[in-house]
Amino acid sequence: MKNCFLLEDLSPEEKSALLDDCTVQTHTQATEILTQGEKPPGFFIIASGSVEIAYLTEDGQRAIITHLSPGEALGEPEAVGDVPCVSSAVARPKTVTLLCPINKVKTLMKCELFVRNVLRAYVMRLHRDNQFKAIDQFQPVEQRISSYLWHLSEADNVVRISQSYLANVAGCSRQTVNKALGRLRDDGVIAIRKEEIEILNPAGLGSQFTRGS
Repeated sequence: MKNCFLLEDLSPEEKSALLDDCTVQTHTQATEILTQGEKPPGFFIIASGSVEIAYLTEDGQRAIITHLSPGEALGEPEAVGDVPCVSSAVARPKTVTLLCPINKVKTLMKCELFVRNVLRAYVMRLHRDNQFKAIDQFQPVEQRISSYLWHLSEADNVVRISQSYLANVAGCSRQTVNKALGRLRDDGVIAIRKEEIEILNPAGLGSQFTRGS
């Protein structure tokens, strides 16, 4: 867990104590670990895999907000603030998480560095949300698709999603996604397999969504 921002600047003893209090959970299939509107069982740290964050509107529409990678935490603002979750979190198949139970959070709140890290992580989350709002509002659909692929591949160059799923994330039709992916494949930027997209040229993918900006 060297890349876990929530543990930054904690002493080795404090890190060990926190991790010792966690329960390892292995998710063989997609599993909802946080439920919007319900209080969290604690907070989670992603050891491997990824977690999808989604918001359910009052009329039942499900908006995918972001995806979290290994080392990132989720549920910690709600756990510290003792409030219900503002969104749901689904661990994707083959994801491993560490759950720090709610009864241990009060002890952690006595550590100023931990509280600082929670607040910093929250600010970073707001910054990322702002970036994606700008992507949705100002970028053409093909650049949006490249932007989301870039984000999804930060932890692993192989993104295990379908074209339908990417269309949902980017807010466009599957046909539009297929055309955009076809161009990226023809340019040697990606390889497409069933339920899987491999980023062959990360720099080339990055140039796609910065083009014209």
